[in-house]
Amino acid sequence: MYIKKVLLLALIVPAFSLALAAAGDDGDAFIATLRGLDEVPPVATAGTGSFTGTLSPDGSTLTYKLTYDNLNAQVLFSHIHFGLPREATGIMVFLCGPAAGAMGGPPAGTPNPPPCPGPTSGMVSGSVTAANVLGPDVQGIAPGADFAKVVQALREGAAYVNVHTNRSKAGEIRGQVRRGDDGGDD
Repeated sequence: MYIKKVLLLALIVPAFSLALAAAGDDGDAFIATLRGLDEVPPVATAGTGSFTGTLSPDGSTLTYKLTYDNLNAQVLFSHIHFGLPREATGIMVFLCGPAAGAMGGPPAGTPNPPPCPGPTSGMVSGSVTAANVLGPDVQGIAPGADFAKVVQALREGAAYVNVHTNRSKAGEIRGQVRRGDDGGDD
């Protein structure tokens, strides 16, 4: 009888562990590793970075952390874009940058992103909601509204994070966002 219980327990514990692991992989954590070679066009830089994000249980807020190190020039801003690898596409949300309405910042009436620390290395964290969505309207994402489409792009690998600098205005480092196992650092 004791052996049967041990065998049953030996079968149940791994099955239960697999079920818990599958339940935890619901697409609510995101990561990206940023580097210059992933930019379009590629940038020769020693700069690196990382992005982590976690979606709130109700799906209305993305909390994130962005780090970057050793960039070639002063950081201007950082965004999440709607695009696949090797594409330069429209901005969905700001992660850091100038205040709304300022030159290079989001449009007036959009919540202010946190300022980018720097000048060439830093860490910034914050959160974005539907109010932070800039579009891109021409790509089917309505400004100030389509947060669910932003989340869908993140979940499907159709979003990238990049950091723009004075020297590389189109972006110095970039990384395609993918689902993460726990939202922690790479």
